[in-house]
Amino acid sequence: MKSLRVSVRAVCYQDDKILLAEHRDERGLWYIIPGGGIQHNETLDQAFARELLEETGGTATMGDILFVREVIADKLETTYLPEHLHQIELFVEANGFQTIETPSQLDKDQIGSVWMPLDQLQDLLFFPQSMVPAFQKREFNGIYQGHIL
Repeated sequence: MKSLRVSVRAVCYQDDKILLAEHRDERGLWYIIPGGGIQHNETLDQAFARELLEETGGTATMGDILFVREVIADKLETTYLPEHLHQIELFVEANGFQTIETPSQLDKDQIGSVWMPLDQLQDLLFFPQSMVPAFQKREFNGIYQGHIL
């Protein structure tokens, strides 16, 4: 039986920029919102703080859930995701981001984090690509965004 994975992603804005986890693999550079899986017996706010610190070396105050995205790898035509992955992602606002140390546990293929100008998001290999306009406008219409890339 395959299990459902729940993750939290920290949406950090600073002026006209957004904080992204930067990755490199055979596709070249690609970007995602920092975050990851919630561990057993870990609260949402604990996972938010841990993932942000591990991937960016920073801290922030967890705000409201901006939107929920569902990923089902088996329903995608092509994917770099693990086979049979079914994940619910909670995109949460991050307020007052501060860098406090060097990132401690970068994800596979992650090379760092970067403050990316919002007007460059559409030019990147960024996931979820379909949410670029919402991130740029900082307007999220509806909490559940469904199964999207």
